[in-house]
Amino acid sequence: MLGNRRPRTQLCETHRFGVRVEGDGTWTVFDVFTGWPADYLGRSLDGLEEGVADSLCAVVNTLDKRRRGTLP
Repeated sequence: MLGNRRPRTQLCETHRFGVRVEGDGTWTVFDVFTGWPADYLGRSLDGLEEGVADSLCAVVNTLDKRRRGTLP
């Protein structure tokens, strides 16, 4: 047993960013802790098509994990 973790349990990984559809049908990549649109390379990640939002969400989550040192 590692520390006080039970055997056969997995660590829960929290993604900082998610995607949501807006009232006008566009998509936003947002910070799940603040609710604000994410920012990437100086651009607010709102007003996007669904596929673009999904791709950018994966990018900003990977960058956040790398920044926190939690990338495997």
